[in-house]
Amino acid sequence: MEDALLVQEIGILVKKIVVVGGVAAGMSVAARARRLDEHAEIVVFERGQHVSFANCGLPYHIGETIKERERLVLQTPESLRDSLDIDVRNGVEVLAIDRAAKTVHVRVVESGEEYDEPYDALALAPGAAPLRPDLPGIDLPAIHVLRRIGDMDVIKRAVDGSGGPDRVGGIKHAVVIGAGYIGLEMAENLHHRGVTVEVVEMAGQILPPLDREMTTSVENYLRAHGIGLHLGTAAAAFSPRPDGRVRVELRSSTVIDTDLVIMAAGVRPSTELAAAAGLDLGPRGGITVDQHMRTSDPSIWAAGDAVEVPHTVLPGTWLIPLAGPANRQGRVAAENICGRDTVYESTQGTSVVKIFDMVAGATGASEKQLIASGVPFRTVSAHPHGHAGYYPGTAMMHVKILFSPTDGALLGAQVAGFDGVDKRLDVLATALRGGMTVFDLEALELAYAPPFGSAKDPVNMAGFIASNVLLGDLELWYAGDYPDATDGARIIDVRGPDEFELWHLPGAENVPLKTIREAQETWDRTTPIRLYCAVGFRSYLAYRALVQRGFTDVATLSGGMTTFRAFHDIAPTGVDSTEPVISYTESAHEPAAHETAAQGSGVLVDLDCAGLACPGPIMKLQQTIAGLAPGDEVLAHVSDPGFRLDAPAWALKNGHEVVSMTPEGPGFAARIRKGGGHAPVGLAAAGRPTKDKKSLVVFSGDLDKVLAAFIIANGAVAMGEEVSMFFTFWGLNALRRQDPPKVRRAPMVRMMGALMPSGPGAMKLSTMNLLGGGTAMMKKIMKDNHVPSLPELIASAQAGGVRLVGCTMTMDLLGIAAEDLIDGVELGGVATFLGDASESNGTLFV
Repeated sequence: MEDALLVQEIGILVKKIVVVGGVAAGMSVAARARRLDEHAEIVVFERGQHVSFANCGLPYHIGETIKERERLVLQTPESLRDSLDIDVRNGVEVLAIDRAAKTVHVRVVESGEEYDEPYDALALAPGAAPLRPDLPGIDLPAIHVLRRIGDMDVIKRAVDGSGGPDRVGGIKHAVVIGAGYIGLEMAENLHHRGVTVEVVEMAGQILPPLDREMTTSVENYLRAHGIGLHLGTAAAAFSPRPDGRVRVELRSSTVIDTDLVIMAAGVRPSTELAAAAGLDLGPRGGITVDQHMRTSDPSIWAAGDAVEVPHTVLPGTWLIPLAGPANRQGRVAAENICGRDTVYESTQGTSVVKIFDMVAGATGASEKQLIASGVPFRTVSAHPHGHAGYYPGTAMMHVKILFSPTDGALLGAQVAGFDGVDKRLDVLATALRGGMTVFDLEALELAYAPPFGSAKDPVNMAGFIASNVLLGDLELWYAGDYPDATDGARIIDVRGPDEFELWHLPGAENVPLKTIREAQETWDRTTPIRLYCAVGFRSYLAYRALVQRGFTDVATLSGGMTTFRAFHDIAPTGVDSTEPVISYTESAHEPAAHETAAQGSGVLVDLDCAGLACPGPIMKLQQTIAGLAPGDEVLAHVSDPGFRLDAPAWALKNGHEVVSMTPEGPGFAARIRKGGGHAPVGLAAAGRPTKDKKSLVVFSGDLDKVLAAFIIANGAVAMGEEVSMFFTFWGLNALRRQDPPKVRRAPMVRMMGALMPSGPGAMKLSTMNLLGGGTAMMKKIMKDNHVPSLPELIASAQAGGVRLVGCTMTMDLLGIAAEDLIDGVELGGVATFLGDASESNGTLFV
């Protein structure tokens, strides 16, 4: 009550309102205050040269999606004076606040003139400043941030080619530091301008606010468009090049020469003015405000990116720099300045980003945040289509919701996909704000027609699954709990045999759903069973069939293989998920000798697979190509983004060739040539001539033999050759960590591990070992003669680009987990080795 009276009293006394900051929050304060009080004097100070501009649209003018610069300048000082009688003074910086005298001391940037301006109520909306880490070379002229119109103009001139005599024709290459929303929007828009783009992100994923499994499909989509990604690393230094370019050195030792660097690594709140005035700051470094947006001084309010506010789900106050909340905070501040009692409750962090044709976003808390804050939760994942699958133009989306394990209250949601993502995200954001539960999601009545949705909307589907979990109708196991979740259990893959052959979990049994009722009759009902399928639906049906037949320990994989492969970033065997899509031209394709007898009759079948989810496109492709002659081709139009990885793996296995694959809407247009059965012609062989490349199979676990293998590998790299090393059986011990993380293992597996050397430092000589004495002598002789040790040779090989592949079959047999291996080792099978060998002009067995 006293708080409300104080607000009312101040509102009555207010004659002059001064606002610091003239963009989102600041102009919201000024405009709302004028609408409530026609008689108050309102002055806005803005340090930059533009006010009320659309800073979220800046990347799109650089990319020329928004062609007219003027469309980003929503208001001018003149238009604001004419329409709202607000005195806007841009190019004026506020230097200090005198709280006792109720004045601000300002400086005109251009002239240097300084003066004091009195206020009755002061509103601070200074925003946030882009992070510019203190790194060598950070002030080089080619390194930019994007926050204001002026920043945009400089970057666009460089892209347009008017950035100086050395840049006629525009820049050709750019590095974006930071894979958040702004960084990825800049990467897309630079790509639209014909610039080759590489993105660097310190986290091990793009879009750090989202959980890991939600970003893998977006990463693959970026790579498919030719955007290079450097994840889990950061910029270490910048240095000028003689040709005017910039050298970017990463912590991973990667070096990139580029024309332009965009710093998009985040922002920090601009609180210097508030701190100097003695206003209270919060635990995260932002300005402390109450629910009325008032600071610790009763005559000063604050709003926008510089303030800390309560989170809708998480405990404590948070810095959440988003335009929507900033505008609403400004409105609340203005209403309280003008005598009303209006409350700003919380920010839930709803955000969304478009990347080419793909969309991703989140609301509420992520799994990472809930774990860090100690908030109990459950999750479910679903993979429905954006609208009815039989209507053209849809694709699978990834939906994840997080909810309370007690009452089902919605705690967070994340969505990634193509059509209809923003619609579902907004529904879920509204549900979270309204305090709805997953049971409420089941009951939501949402608009349906085939072009817009499904009779069971993706939001309803997420609610169905979560409600089943809370009601005990479904028990889930999760990708993040693998392999512990399957320890001691039968792993049952209920997909079809074609899907199973393309990729499956090690040790899984293929029992298609249609056969499970018959197959289970001989099973032990007390043996734990872990089910999975492609997206979780077929395994749910299998789950219900088994538990109603007396099986006591059954669980199904949340989100199926789609979520599992995304969480663990697993591509099908023989496919590199980090490579961009194939984009050959007909004239560039020269058939190899084994193709000359399989040129076919020139048939090209145009195959529409749009709307089909995995494995639909592969199955339809298989049926179509079976009726063609060797050399005939299929041009498949597929809306499933996963087809980029599945098609090459299928082609490699069946001896066909992916001639070209280009992005097309949410999916791809893939041209596939039927093979003649003489030799595999997938991505790894593809009828291309062998090149300067060596492939090594490292079978031995003896120190001297593994040393020889890596000496050969490093020598081949020094001669300019590519090298691939496939480690199987005892040779795989050379890649083991000395201090692997703890992984639950069966007793027999632990015994096997104890009998094998734990990494290169523990390996012994094949002869003259002398109970370890010979090995120690050899290591000393190597050191005295400046011969690199085995760990050093391995590191040198990795730095030189040698591909290290661990045999997954051996890992299963010997109980070696992926976590046991050193960083940078790929996992693959025989097809991976054979693919490399077919490209090589030499294969060695060690």
